[in-house]
Amino acid sequence: MNEGDLASLRRSAECIRERIDRVLADLAETASDVIRTLATAERPLRRAALTHVQPALLAVIDRHRGFVQGVGLALDDGHLADAARWMEWWRSEDGEPAEFVSHNLDPAHNYFYDYPGKEWFALPRATRRAAVTGPFVDFGGTNEHTITLAVPVAHSDGYVDVLGADVAVEGVERLLIESLRSAPQDMVLVNEHDRVVASTSARWWSGTLLQRAPGDGWSQAVDVGGHVSWRLLTAHR
Repeated sequence: MNEGDLASLRRSAECIRERIDRVLADLAETASDVIRTLATAERPLRRAALTHVQPALLAVIDRHRGFVQGVGLALDDGHLADAARWMEWWRSEDGEPAEFVSHNLDPAHNYFYDYPGKEWFALPRATRRAAVTGPFVDFGGTNEHTITLAVPVAHSDGYVDVLGADVAVEGVERLLIESLRSAPQDMVLVNEHDRVVASTSARWWSGTLLQRAPGDGWSQAVDVGGHVSWRLLTAHR
């Protein structure tokens, strides 16, 4: 790979990192707003109080239209008096008004969505840090390949909710392609588990495990960095 191609990859990695960092920074600010809003709500806390945080959630979608498709607050176990678990999740596509996304939270149901066990919830809750997870098929909501950006929402009473933003893989792929000024070789973006996030070629589908290690036919290019444990790889044609 020549210096020009390497510089192009570095710019692409920086573009991806900056775009994700902007969303995570917005989520962190929104998390602070949620904490302040719910701190003044009547106790014990009930689902009705979440109507007061809806404007802040919808504003995140509006600020990141074309990239973020859904935003929501997933409540810690026991945080609500009238629901063992709850996800206040909203979604908007193609500029349409946001709609509430209903998740099946009944453990007895076949399609029970056990979100506390999902990486996007468990990781930021355990580490108290922002997390970027996926790609995964969002069986609990959209049935699409999704990336979830998430931050912890730590309340003074000890409960830790999680605020997340869903980004369709197509959005990451579009960002990758648009950020590359020239791509003489196929570029593949992989996560920390070597699963394909996005690529510039239909040869590698999102979510699939990269079968060949960097080496023969591959060259590791650059790390995306920041909160994102992704790498951009070059595939030799």
